[in-house]
Amino acid sequence: MRLCSHWFWVILPLLFLAPNILNAQYQKAPPDFGGAYNFPTPQHPEPGADWMRILDVGLLAIALGISAWFVYKKRDRKGVILLSIGSVAYFGFYRKGCICSIGAIQNIVLCLTDSHYIMSISAMAIFFLPLIAALFFGRVYCGGVCPLGALQDLVVVRPAKVPQKLDRALRWLQFVYLGIAVIFAGWGLQMKLGAWHIKLGQRFLICDWDPFIPIFRRSGPMYMVAIGIAFVAAGMFIGRPYCRWLCPYGGILSILSRVAWKNVSITPDKELDCGMCADSCPCGAIVECRADRAFCMACTRCYEDCPRQKRLIALQAGPKKPVATAIAPLRPWEAVVRTLVGPAVGLVIVLSLGTLLATYIVQKYAAPRDKALVESLKEKSKTDAEAQKILKPEWDRQHRTAVVRRILYNRIGTTLLISAAILIFWMRRFRPKQGTGAGLPPNLLRIIEKPPPRRPTPKRPGTASIHAPHNLQ
Repeated sequence: MRLCSHWFWVILPLLFLAPNILNAQYQKAPPDFGGAYNFPTPQHPEPGADWMRILDVGLLAIALGISAWFVYKKRDRKGVILLSIGSVAYFGFYRKGCICSIGAIQNIVLCLTDSHYIMSISAMAIFFLPLIAALFFGRVYCGGVCPLGALQDLVVVRPAKVPQKLDRALRWLQFVYLGIAVIFAGWGLQMKLGAWHIKLGQRFLICDWDPFIPIFRRSGPMYMVAIGIAFVAAGMFIGRPYCRWLCPYGGILSILSRVAWKNVSITPDKELDCGMCADSCPCGAIVECRADRAFCMACTRCYEDCPRQKRLIALQAGPKKPVATAIAPLRPWEAVVRTLVGPAVGLVIVLSLGTLLATYIVQKYAAPRDKALVESLKEKSKTDAEAQKILKPEWDRQHRTAVVRRILYNRIGTTLLISAAILIFWMRRFRPKQGTGAGLPPNLLRIIEKPPPRRPTPKRPGTASIHAPHNLQ
């Protein structure tokens, strides 16, 4: 009965919202945001062909199903990784981050507040499909389907533990961000405090401040590129910082997943309460050796360290042929290559960042000066024939310079992304183990070599009595 009451209060608002959304679907004119704000033409609009829209929605639905299958049926971390790579490749880089359930929050709000706003059925499906999946299987959308979350999950190298009180306090930021985004998308902000009069028009703040769009499109304002790089760099050592503390859609999913039909159960049959799962979770979503329904993102990392999960896999695989336990030492050239790949790629990343920064600085100071020169030549050309001769070549030169700068920016951005992916792979899989590196001074080798894995000391079964709260499984 308690579960049915939860479902009733979740579905009831959707029943009231659906008629308003469907009525707004068939209006004819875009909204008037007023003021100095012009309704923008998207750089990457929805595809015009109906089959392409159906493909996007179909792939999203299939990806949600595959994610649930990998998490609950196969209990396979490798499958989730492959799905994450596919989601980043298609929904992220190929579709430029436009298949975005997070940004669709603003479209839904605008549908409800402005009867003239047009929203396609495909965009509505992109918004509602992960919510429906969350009611059945928890946050499988976050696990390996959302390109923002998948990208952060793939770059995790060695996550640090965030204090639980700080983590829970920061999680409220996503609801604050959600409220601000809803206000700006539906109404804007108008406040009058004495002599101060604040008037801000409607904006899609989630889209304006999405830190991963510049990465997926390899373009954007320099400050947004810097924010995106900062989130990726932080994600290497803090598990999914954007998903945990800022994602407004994640806040909605955390509420719905509390009443989900299924949720992540760390062990396949019997809980050991050994504590290894809590150490493997980068998002702090395991409380008292149980996955918290609200915060578990179905990344399946806890499966990798669960002793009973490993035993189940070993039983399913059957007896193995005996293998030699001795590990052959690295050959000299192999040790040098494994050691030097990381520093070389790191140098490429530093040079790429420096070139991007230099390109930005040159454009910031050169573009206004060139624009002022063209404007002055236009004024002089009205009365001076010599200025007319100079104007056209100068205009062509500035155009060629802008094209070269844009191509350079795009190619260096691509190089930076590839180098970052190689560096993360090297840090996780390829760098030499402790005592096997070569080609550099000993002091540097101690920094570069991979340290031995840290494992918590398992608790003996029965040493602690664990009682899971109602919202834990």
